[in-house]
Amino acid sequence: MVSQTGGFALLGLWGALMIGLTYYIYRRQGVTDTREFITAGGRAQVGLTTASFAVTWMWAGDILGVPEYVGFVGVAGIWMYAGPAVLSSFVVIPFALRMRKLFPQGLTYSEYFIERFDKRAHLAVVFVILYTMVLGGVIQLYVGGAVIGGLTGIDTNVVMAVLMGVIGVYILLGGLWGSMTTDFIQFISAVVLTLVFVPILLFEAGGPGAVYTNMVQNLGSDAPAFLSMANFAPIEDFFLPYALGLGVWGVVSLATWQRIFAVRRDKTSRFLTIGGIGVFTTIAMYAVIGFVGLAVFTDVSPGNLSVETLSLLPEWATIVFLLVTLMVLGSSTDSYLTAIASLTSRDIYFRHLDTDASDAAQLRVARVASIGFALVIFAGTVFAIDNVGFIQLLLIGGIGASALVGPFALSLFWRKASSVGFIIGVLVSQVVTGFLLASSTGLVSGGIALKLWEIMAVGHLASTTLTLVVSLLAPDDFAFEDIAQEGSEMLADGGTAVDEGRETEGGDRR
Repeated sequence: MVSQTGGFALLGLWGALMIGLTYYIYRRQGVTDTREFITAGGRAQVGLTTASFAVTWMWAGDILGVPEYVGFVGVAGIWMYAGPAVLSSFVVIPFALRMRKLFPQGLTYSEYFIERFDKRAHLAVVFVILYTMVLGGVIQLYVGGAVIGGLTGIDTNVVMAVLMGVIGVYILLGGLWGSMTTDFIQFISAVVLTLVFVPILLFEAGGPGAVYTNMVQNLGSDAPAFLSMANFAPIEDFFLPYALGLGVWGVVSLATWQRIFAVRRDKTSRFLTIGGIGVFTTIAMYAVIGFVGLAVFTDVSPGNLSVETLSLLPEWATIVFLLVTLMVLGSSTDSYLTAIASLTSRDIYFRHLDTDASDAAQLRVARVASIGFALVIFAGTVFAIDNVGFIQLLLIGGIGASALVGPFALSLFWRKASSVGFIIGVLVSQVVTGFLLASSTGLVSGGIALKLWEIMAVGHLASTTLTLVVSLLAPDDFAFEDIAQEGSEMLADGGTAVDEGRETEGGDRR
């Protein structure tokens, strides 16, 4: 444990470092227009972008989520948790390559749906992305309140208010440049957490041999199942909903797409692949926290396993661990907040409210949104932390992906995919999954009670099938070559803006 005074000192140190670094980047990179704020001008180095992507997926939720999975499932919890997270980075690669070819001038991938379909389809996508990104922010802040509050004794709501306030301020200043630059520092911190503090915790518990022996003794008759990678019994409750939701979440995550548009197109596959591999390595190491917990405690619920186990660290290590955790926490939360700010500015304000808005006006809206949605995320987390278990929140957080993945794929690769088919597929899927989720949790009586993975499977099936069938009945005949703008300022394949213009010569915006 760390004293409340020490906890507040750590929060203050972290806040000063992050805001100070972002102010430096704000001045150095000239974050004074919308393109710089939203996509880092499309000129971010692949190393910076890869680190930012990796640490965004090495989210703070892993610190609670992986040990909790181990507490419920055992060793198999590693692949049940890590597999979908890595899958998400690989699944997005064909989408990203196709999008960068079709829409090299994009600032937000959601704007593609105006070019491909119309404003009605765009609004349907904005709705799904907005609540998905807010949920992502809530999940991260939930971890900050639980872990930092639990190890310092500071009131959870106070911790969350400080965290969200600092993140809101530095995103207001630096936008995506601020997010990615602080992410780089946070990536190094995540590596330190993985390679230093997890082994310290392991040896505080007596070393690998003692941990294994004590786990077997504490688990008793459950030991064979818990120590087997082939423990498939809990797969429906833990692996399948994660795979069908967060396993494809990268495809619809605006935070992921901002980084895709920020890097050169020819580096896209590289940074997504490296990032995915890095995520798996980190998640596997976090599982050690769960193993130590199973070895030391016999009466701690899986949901509390992480915080109780981390309290075993020496005080000096706990202090440094908390600082590192703050870094990892910020890396994901700031990514979602940046995505929401760009969505509000470009996709809601510019595309629907004021299509003649100046760049200065768009930038102003993005900065106001970074503060406004920081308050929304804080309020949502205050509610969630008192009413929803973390794993339940984590799994539900991926339900929005079930509405978009199939229709999005059809829109990218099938010219007959139509606007009406896309809208019906997305919206009906969300209504159906929302009703089924409410029925299964008892919020609505008389409905069909399904498992969470079944609800997500229905969502994917409904959205994809409806888009396909309706498009066959009322097909489009879209010319993909019309999307890319002549003279696009966004670089692709290492070319220049002039090269992009030659490549798409004759193409007009639809």
